[in-house]
Amino acid sequence: MGKFAIGIIALVVGLIAGVLIGGPLIGGAMAGAGAGVGLSAGICSTVGAAQELNYLTDEQVDEVMKRAAEDISAEPIADGQQIVGSAAACRDVMANFKKAGNE
Repeated sequence: MGKFAIGIIALVVGLIAGVLIGGPLIGGAMAGAGAGVGLSAGICSTVGAAQELNYLTDEQVDEVMKRAAEDISAEPIADGQQIVGSAAACRDVMANFKKAGNE
């Protein structure tokens, strides 16, 4: 078998492997990223509505977010540790959504 035939066979095998393995990996990563963005948007819009109705202060939002993170994790979160999902982070997330919507 010549070098050219071996190259063609390797190309075909590589294409098949790329479609069967690479496609689902990329799709899974994109789905995970989409789920993360959707979850952040949902949490932050709920938190924003609660703050607009004066149900929660920034400190209470941070406390609720910390408690929710502790409930789903194995370890408690230290007092000085910054968590994703604080009231300030939610304001940034929602500002980015509004900015993206206006573009």
